[in-house]
Amino acid sequence: MKRSIANQIGVNSLNFKRVNHGFFLWFLLVIGFAQFSCRKDVPEASPDRFVDNLYGHTNKLELIIAYEQGADPYLNFGGFDNWRITDYNLNQLLATQNIPVKVPHVLDSMKNLGVLAQNNYTRQNIIDIAADVQRYSNKDSVKGIVLLFLNGYLIKDGVIETRVLGLTIDGSAVVAIFKPVISASSSKEAEKNMVEQSTITHEIGHVLGLVNNGVPPTSPHHDQANGSHCSNASCVMYWKNGAGEVVQYIDQFTTGQDITLFGEQCMADLKAK
Repeated sequence: MKRSIANQIGVNSLNFKRVNHGFFLWFLLVIGFAQFSCRKDVPEASPDRFVDNLYGHTNKLELIIAYEQGADPYLNFGGFDNWRITDYNLNQLLATQNIPVKVPHVLDSMKNLGVLAQNNYTRQNIIDIAADVQRYSNKDSVKGIVLLFLNGYLIKDGVIETRVLGLTIDGSAVVAIFKPVISASSSKEAEKNMVEQSTITHEIGHVLGLVNNGVPPTSPHHDQANGSHCSNASCVMYWKNGAGEVVQYIDQFTTGQDITLFGEQCMADLKAK
């Protein structure tokens, strides 16, 4: 199945693993940092949850990306197309549901929001911006997940959160990435690029119902103590990764296995949905 999905999105899995060895090693070393981006205490956007209308009612899913001026998404590093990571993993995850995912790879396919009025963003600010970008209804057979890159920080209960990398508005198809936090995550450009991609993948995983957030678990891997996260330390939906878990990621790569960010348990959950 991995090979067929790789071919479907134009990525040969063997070549995918071999592209820029050093680039992926940076990704593996910093993926744990990205897990601190997740907010599990945000209330649902509405009782009509996006995930409840996704499976069995969708022919295609589109990632709609918009960015504030000065918060442009990272596109590539060292000759590698960053967005192949999100593209590969989302299509692999949803393959068993026969839901192809369209992921933009270049700025021309993303919306420039210009300079927004506010410097930092509340939950409601994010919902309002996303509403102006969304092109689809939750009831359409083609659906869209809105991914916003913002040139500011999250405001939570009146406090500016300078360490939150990304946010999922629970119950909706809205993800926000806070670019100043991504940019400050490391002094190394490769690490910044990979923190951004791993944060995107993790947050979209929540939109898709992981873990036990609309997609019931098929095995006991829901880490309830940390919200909608996976107890598997080698899965991107794990809430954090310590030194031991990062070594597991490196081992997967150096032994020639596919770089798949979602663990087997999360993949199984989607397959059974």
